[in-house]
Amino acid sequence: MARKPVLEGGKRDEIIAAAAKLFFTDGFEKTSVRRILDEVDGEVGMFYHYFKSKEELFDVVADRFFRQYEASFTKMAEEINTVEEFADRFLDMFEESMEKYMRIQNSMHWTVRSALHERTLTALVPAAEELLKKYGYHGKYPPDIAAAKTIADISAAIHSRSYAAMTPEEKKNLIISLITDAIS
Repeated sequence: MARKPVLEGGKRDEIIAAAAKLFFTDGFEKTSVRRILDEVDGEVGMFYHYFKSKEELFDVVADRFFRQYEASFTKMAEEINTVEEFADRFLDMFEESMEKYMRIQNSMHWTVRSALHERTLTALVPAAEELLKKYGYHGKYPPDIAAAKTIADISAAIHSRSYAAMTPEEKKNLIISLITDAIS
């Protein structure tokens, strides 16, 4: 018998919310399907009606976490016209994101922090690729590789000790430099 299509809402959303809470606080490994179902007063069969595995559920949780973040970055990339404007808007977005992150990071398991950081970088690549093309990218690598490298470079910079000690103007100039280096 064919499975019924899985709809949004209801118990599925309850499972996602419970899983998010447990994944964030206890980590992926310590969060079992049984613990998630105990939170929503559900049975194992119900879980497998909605999800094939705990890994699939984690991906759904991460997707929901990033959906708004990805949309705002993509919108920003579409609206800006200069590298300088990108640097200004990116730095504002980064500061806002870091404020939110700092509020939840202490209750977040390190495995989840690591997965979310990796997912953040991956999520930003398509918008970064469009930015590079918009600014006339003509480098030696395919644009998606150049975009991934640029995002990795920016991430390495903004997570360094040196970056934390920079003035706002120095931070902006660094981001501009990383983008212009990637374009050429």
